[in-house]
Amino acid sequence: MPFMRRVIISFLILLSMICACFTVLYAMYDIGSLMYLQFITMVLHIIWLIVFLSYKDMPVDPLLKMYLSYVLMALYPIACIYWNAGNPVVFSWFSLIIIGAIVFHMHNITLWIFLTLAIAFSIFFFSSLFPQEQFTSQLINRANILTVLSTLILAAFFAIVYVHKIKIDESVYAEALQVTAKNTENMERDNALYSNIINYLEENKPFKDPNFDAHALAKALQTNVKYISKAISAGNSGDFHTLLNSFRINYVKSMFDGGALKKYTIDYIYAEAGYKHRSTFNAAFKSITGMTPSSYVSRQNTNDNSQL
Repeated sequence: MPFMRRVIISFLILLSMICACFTVLYAMYDIGSLMYLQFITMVLHIIWLIVFLSYKDMPVDPLLKMYLSYVLMALYPIACIYWNAGNPVVFSWFSLIIIGAIVFHMHNITLWIFLTLAIAFSIFFFSSLFPQEQFTSQLINRANILTVLSTLILAAFFAIVYVHKIKIDESVYAEALQVTAKNTENMERDNALYSNIINYLEENKPFKDPNFDAHALAKALQTNVKYISKAISAGNSGDFHTLLNSFRINYVKSMFDGGALKKYTIDYIYAEAGYKHRSTFNAAFKSITGMTPSSYVSRQNTNDNSQL
């Protein structure tokens, strides 16, 4: 299970337990409005917990947005009742919403902070619309103690999550640096090997041997076929056979351009370039030049005559 989803599930379990404690407290002092509100909040947190456990493939961000919106609405009437009773301690819960939004890396965090502060500020104007409960001094003290303890516990929870997340981010960053360094090292190695391949093919012309293959090239360069293949790909030359054909066809073209057909047959020329069969040579020549060997020779002859 991803780290952030585990964090949210742990958070929902913790908050459900806190809501249960407040429900018991208000039941003991027969504060019906707050008891029912806290009980409903507890049940809804359990439902949210089930949602996060059930929809494992669903992205976390949309669920978090819906959850934080719900928390703002659920907290509002409780805060209004507290304010009517002359107890502002409950406002500490709004600070936790902001901290939670930051820790969970909510998008548009500035908007969430502004919305939370606006809702908290509106309590001063609309709290009179909610029930006026008579809080005894003992209830206020116990409720405040429970509120402060809950706030500290949740703040500590967010701090632990934040520290763990930093460690995870640092680990991911370090791993990314290692991968980048390794990729750079591999790229440099592939580019160097590709240069060696091209130099070897140009200087030694091993492609003239019809039996020349990637294994022979790897043996000549004291490497293996896997590295040969990666180096050729890194050099944007396709695969080994594509590179081999390009050298062979360029060799044939140089012979055509040098007037080799005046001395040799075309069969001799393609065999000299490393092709065993004329059909294979014709197909490779057309694939690389876009024309047949005879068309290429005819065009060369036309160009030569036009220059006379």
